[in-house]
Amino acid sequence: MLDRVLPLDVLGMIFVLAQWPSLAQVSRAFYAASQSAGVRARYCLAEFGRARVLDGALGLPARRPRMTRPDVVLLLLRLGADPRADDQWVLRHACDRAGAWTPIVRTVLHMRHQGPRRMLADLDPASGWRGIGSADVTNPRPLLIDVHDGDDLALRIAAGRGHTAVVNILLDAGADIEALRGEPLALAAANAHADTLRALLGRGADAGAEHSRALRSAVLCGDANTVSVTVLLDAGASVHAVDDSCLLAASYAGDGSAPPPGTLPPDISRAALLAYATTDLPMPPPRPAPAAAFARRYARPTPLLPATHVRLVRLLIERGADPNTCQGRPLAYACARGSVRTAAVLLAYNADPCARDNEPLRDAAERGHVDIMRLLLRAGADVHAGNDASLVNAARGGHAAAVSLLLASGADASGPAGIRALCAAARGGWPELVLALISAGADSTHPDFVACAQRSRPVRAALLMQ
Repeated sequence: MLDRVLPLDVLGMIFVLAQWPSLAQVSRAFYAASQSAGVRARYCLAEFGRARVLDGALGLPARRPRMTRPDVVLLLLRLGADPRADDQWVLRHACDRAGAWTPIVRTVLHMRHQGPRRMLADLDPASGWRGIGSADVTNPRPLLIDVHDGDDLALRIAAGRGHTAVVNILLDAGADIEALRGEPLALAAANAHADTLRALLGRGADAGAEHSRALRSAVLCGDANTVSVTVLLDAGASVHAVDDSCLLAASYAGDGSAPPPGTLPPDISRAALLAYATTDLPMPPPRPAPAAAFARRYARPTPLLPATHVRLVRLLIERGADPNTCQGRPLAYACARGSVRTAAVLLAYNADPCARDNEPLRDAAERGHVDIMRLLLRAGADVHAGNDASLVNAARGGHAAAVSLLLASGADASGPAGIRALCAAARGGWPELVLALISAGADSTHPDFVACAQRSRPVRAALLMQ
């Protein structure tokens, strides 16, 4: 009955002094008192103490996670809680969450030491001190929070999470925009936060720092990060950085999970190839930033949603990247990995299908990418390059459709390449390939083939039936 006549602030004080959470269940009045942010803040302050209440491992966040709310934390700071606990946990957490936690960032960045000022802070050597008479007695008390702690960790967290307002607050407080060789910009780019990118670039971040590191990070996110890539290119990032590594990375990632584009166009003009490459091409949504975004130097596609890079390949080439860089390596990557859309874009911008002794055709044949092989052959790839190495590679991989396409395109099965292809098909135990090559003129009496055929029961049976 007594709790019904006592004021709410008195009930709150009883709740704090009792240090008994179950007291909230005694009556409705105590329950109402326990829901007050002020009561909760004083309760936690009494339980953990000012030095430890904001410790992420030993204080409120670890022991009372449900009470770790912005209003409670803000009151704790006003009641004298130490924001430096656990290497400035409260600042890191506020930068990671933003939103309702943004006022806490402003609060802790303006908190200063209480009591008498430190003599060493007053006698700053940078001011050219020559004696006690030259001390700056108007110098304010030093700030509690070091915005540069952990190599500007707070700024890197905010940039990686895309909290533009927090980024601006930290920069106003003196955070280093080029911390760890431009990592804030790279993290914003890697996590597809275009607005944060613009804010950092507007505050003086160097888009070309560390060989355009931010651009290289942004490209790895795929087509969903096209806006960020465009922002960085407009800001001066070099598309040729590190031997056109942006184009190489995008070509290697290629089509990702995109479905096949359908029927090959009758002609291979640029317009036709680009239309073929972008037909029904999905645009995956940007991946959400991970909880520990600041720890990720580069973004990576998740196993459940491999990013497509087809649009990025086109954008990079249109902005000056060389499709034949590294002796045609971009096209070789796309063909080896079965990225027919990416290969079509590269060929549309004059990538050489015969580069590196026809490596694109040889790689596509070895992996059985028939659509890419048709595309390369129409673009002028040489079916006889490397002594018909493409035919041998297709036979080695057991790809009947690829072997048939090469034979129909003029591959010579009657020469040495035919023998090598026969031996490869026999070793793999593919009788249908063996019969197709023999029908195309391969010599089935060659000793090397006979020795290989004797070791394969399916091949021996097929030859006996023939």
